[in-house]
Amino acid sequence: MDATLSRTHGKLKRRSELTHFLRTRRAGLSPADVGLATRGQRARVGLRREEVAVLAGVSASWYAWLEQGRPIRVSDGVLDAVSRALRLTELERVHLYRLAEANPPLPASGAEAPTAGVYQRVVDAQLLGPSCVIDRHWEVLAANQLAADVLGLTGGTGHNFLTSLFTEAHGERYRDLPRVARQMTARFRLQASYAADDPRYERIADQLVQRDQRFAALWNRHEVAEFEPTPVEVTHPDGDVRSYVLFTMDLDEAASTRLLVYLPPQAAPLAA
Repeated sequence: MDATLSRTHGKLKRRSELTHFLRTRRAGLSPADVGLATRGQRARVGLRREEVAVLAGVSASWYAWLEQGRPIRVSDGVLDAVSRALRLTELERVHLYRLAEANPPLPASGAEAPTAGVYQRVVDAQLLGPSCVIDRHWEVLAANQLAADVLGLTGGTGHNFLTSLFTEAHGERYRDLPRVARQMTARFRLQASYAADDPRYERIADQLVQRDQRFAALWNRHEVAEFEPTPVEVTHPDGDVRSYVLFTMDLDEAASTRLLVYLPPQAAPLAA
């Protein structure tokens, strides 16, 4: 299958999934669930399309086109209105965005965030290399002793992983800093795009552009990259250069916290 046919198939598949998703969510609600009065018996369970349209503040024909998977342009505001009308959960709202080929927002964390002490226990628990937990803005929430000794990272002190990479001793520890800096900048750019309505990403980037010309040049390239295992070389305080694989793992569905672990090539404890 060539690239054009593959893209066409993907679009048709998403539209089919969109139709199925909206129909099942509509069928799962009764008029009473959304405060609508009814008269007599209904032939089918669930809300009618016209009722969803009224609740979302859109025309009945427009909502019908959306549910039928027609190629129409949909704004974020309308998708949010449909989400509220159908009583979608946060993850279902993000799913709707993706099916409608809109820029999906980062899902808000539904559960109460763990305390900093819990994150500290995570990074201290049998991790063989420097490890830390960062939030969605890359603030360091917790770091183990190796991360503090080798990279100068500490949790709960206002340390930002990206900022410190360019402006503090953290960045000086990487023997291959230009490559690491380029990758991390591209990853931050991609994560910021998932939350375009969050001004904090822009503030962090703007401040760093003013402080560091290297970051300014990288930010201007507008490159994006996913988090994936990355080989790095780190200079320890004793001058020894050691190889790691920087591995990342989301700690919740909303990607609001992420574990970063520098995995050593040998499965043995390393001292700073």
